[in-house]
Amino acid sequence: MRSDSHRFQSYRGTEPPRFANRIELECARILDWYGIPWEYEPTSFVLERDDEGRITRAFTPDFFLPDENLYIEVTVMKQSLVTRKNRKLRELREQYPDVNVKLFYRRDLERLAQRYRLKLAS
Repeated sequence: MRSDSHRFQSYRGTEPPRFANRIELECARILDWYGIPWEYEPTSFVLERDDEGRITRAFTPDFFLPDENLYIEVTVMKQSLVTRKNRKLRELREQYPDVNVKLFYRRDLERLAQRYRLKLAS
């Protein structure tokens, strides 16, 4: 999903972001609205390599907030389907204990949308 239709004021990346889904675009708009500097998928964390040193598994959080030193992963999957994502997040925390990362679930986004009277994509 491209973001050409929206110019972001608080985006700190060098290339225009290409969001994987509409909810990521909406989160970017919220961050931008509040003037929170952000980057989109700036870092991939290696979780596993094969015997030749090639990356076989990695985790790339959706957003990085440089002023907060915080990575954010957004998921709108049903709770029953986020097991794999939770496992990757747990591995990231084990292998990179100094990395600050927060996972936002559908219910978290729904609460934010309700609190700030935002329309959330389904």
